[in-house]
This record gives sequence, C-alpha cells and structure tokens, in this order.
Amino acid sequence: MEAHDVIDRLDQVFPVFQPVFNTEEFRIIGYEVLGRIEQNGEPRSLASFFNDETVPAEYRWEAEKTVQDQAVKQVLASAEKPKLFFNLNAKVIFQLDCLEELMERFADYEAKGLPPDRVVFEFQVDRLKEQEEDFSHMLMYMKASGFHVAIDDIRINETNLDRFSRLEPNVMKIDLSDLRSGKDPNTYQDVLNALALFARKIGAILHFKGIGESFQLLQAWRHGGRFLQGTYLMKPVQSFQDPFAARPLLESNIHAFIQARHRKLKDQIAFMQSLEKVLEANVKGKQDDPDAFIRSITKRVHEVSSRIYVCDEFGYQISSNWVKNERGQWEMDPEAEGKNWSWRTYFLDLIMQMKYRKSGMLSDKYRDIETNVFIRTFSYPIDHKRYVFIDIDPTYLFENDWLM
Repeated sequence: MEAHDVIDRLDQVFPVFQPVFNTEEFRIIGYEVLGRIEQNGEPRSLASFFNDETVPAEYRWEAEKTVQDQAVKQVLASAEKPKLFFNLNAKVIFQLDCLEELMERFADYEAKGLPPDRVVFEFQVDRLKEQEEDFSHMLMYMKASGFHVAIDDIRINETNLDRFSRLEPNVMKIDLSDLRSGKDPNTYQDVLNALALFARKIGAILHFKGIGESFQLLQAWRHGGRFLQGTYLMKPVQSFQDPFAARPLLESNIHAFIQARHRKLKDQIAFMQSLEKVLEANVKGKQDDPDAFIRSITKRVHEVSSRIYVCDEFGYQISSNWVKNERGQWEMDPEAEGKNWSWRTYFLDLIMQMKYRKSGMLSDKYRDIETNVFIRTFSYPIDHKRYVFIDIDPTYLFENDWLM
C-alpha cells in the first residue's frame, strides 16, 4: 500500500489492541495500541507504513494521531480502566518538532479522563542512536509529566545495557519471538539473566512480548517478567476484553512452572544434604591438612565432582586444586594454592553466609572461566576459617536436569 493511499483514507484507519497481562493476578492490565487500515473489507497492519523512513514524517504523524484519538475515545467509553501502550517514533517527533503538540494532546486526554499514569510511551531505541542525548531529555520530560516510558524491541541477541542505563526507562520490553523451543535455551540464558538483574537494579519492569508458545512464557516467568504479551495469550482485538479472559491459561501454565520448580528445588536440597553428610563424616581430624581432607572425600564425590579446593575466610586458596582427569583419576595441581579469589563479586558474601548459617550452599549455574562450560559449585564450611568448594561435574549436571 502506497503512503498516499493511507493519508488519503485516514477515515478508514483505526486501532486494534494487543492485550498486556500481568503475572501477579493473571489479568489484562493494558493494551498496546496498533494501527490498522481497512482494505477490501479486511484490516491490514500499518506497521510497515509507520516503520518506513521513506514515508514523509508528516504522513506518519497524522496517521498516528488518528490512531491515538480513536484508542483514547474507546478507552474513555469503557468501564475498564486499562493502561494504553502507544508506539512513538522519536525520529518523527524530532523531525517535526512536535513534542509539545504531543504533550498538549495528552493533556487534553487527561482532562477527558485518561491520566498520565495510565499511558506508556514505547520507543524502539535502536532507531535513534545519533540523537541519544535529546532522546534521553525527552524521556525525562515525559516521566516528569507523569507518563511511563518503555524501551521496546530489546532482542536477546543484541543488547546494550549502558544505553538503557542512561535512558532509565520505566519498562524494558524484551522480544522473545526469536526464542523457540527447538533452540538451545542456554544460548540466551546469560543475556536474559543479565537483563533481569539490570532491570531490578534500575527499578524497571520487565515486559516480555512475542510469546507465541508455552516455552516462551516459561522463559518470561523464569526471568522475572511482570508484563506479558503475545499471541499464545491473546491475539490483537478490536475491543477491550474481560480482564480475566486468559486467566485459566496463564494460571495453569504458571502453576505447572511452579510445581516443576518445586520438584527441582527439592531434588537440589536432597543433593546438598547428601554432600553435607559426606563432608561431616570426613572432616574430623583433617582440618589442619586441607589436601588430606580433599583426598579423603574424592572417592565419595567422584561421580558428582570434577574439581575440589579449599579456601580460608579471606579468599586465599589453602589447598591444591584437585582435578579429575579424562581417565577419571584425581590429580593434585598446586599452581592455584595461595591465590586470592575475593575479587569474584560473590565470594566474600558466600563465605559470610556459610560462616553464620553453618551449612553448605549451591551456586547458580555459571560458565567456568577456564573451560567455558556450565558448572555449579557446592561450598561447605569445614570450620569457621576454612571452606571447601566442590565444582559439580558438567556431565553430571547434563545427566541430571534438576541441577540445570
């Protein structure tokens, strides 16, 4: 469809609404507003029109205003009070210098009954790298005026956390459409974990879109998604829906996720308890000789471990590295003895927790610096000054998915 066909037929442009759900109540809390135009009696998406930079900015702005007006009119007439998520093109705003016009329009909407805290402005950040300072100031202005802002279309294979930190969005919207159940999820775990931690640090809500199957919903839930969106939950609609229309689907899926997580945690706790019994039975009389202590437990943890070492409370390694070789034999490697590991961000926190809890701890899954394979580490207080670290064998991890 040519650009002039759209601008000449603005009376046939209308919004549809993609429901946005929350994970707290399994309800619709808002709708992303999407533009459509009627063609041959069927609705046709205007995404290509809005995203085409060869289309004059004036045309895209007029069509956007038409969509906004109709969406707001519809929400004001509704008994529900959902949030509205509007896609805005920052380049268009800057080219036309229409920020004040936009804010005045939404001030009029507020006077009619749509307060700013029910409006989320969404921006695709990758389109405005060359005017980032102006973009940052615009977002600050919008937030100061009571609106929420979202950075949209964050893809898990191309992130830029330093830019997001400068922009300080209220919402970070992550696209899971590239993550399919047929792909190895480990490819994406590190990035999703980093985004989840980063969002928590800056106080941003994680909003996952592109959820087209249960597997993607699982990843959104597992990584702290508060807002959820995608065709698996509900396709775009032309009118506001019962807020709990998809609650049975969401509730059944998430309850299944919780039950599966409970089973994994129970298995992990039993695993930790079994290791603690081995260590308790072998620690007596060997506290002063860390290598003798490790030697005494290698047979007992042979199947589950690939490397064992002991550190003191200050992070200094006071034993050799005991490493299981390819032939399944344990070897002493004295090279690491005397090194200090307190530079690892988690290390001293872990030591202090073990010291005062007087119990072992199992780390999250992480990549080993030397081998680049996924491992987990079980650590245990030998006494109040010495702590043993048992790296779980990657093969054992792979064969026991409750540890992954």
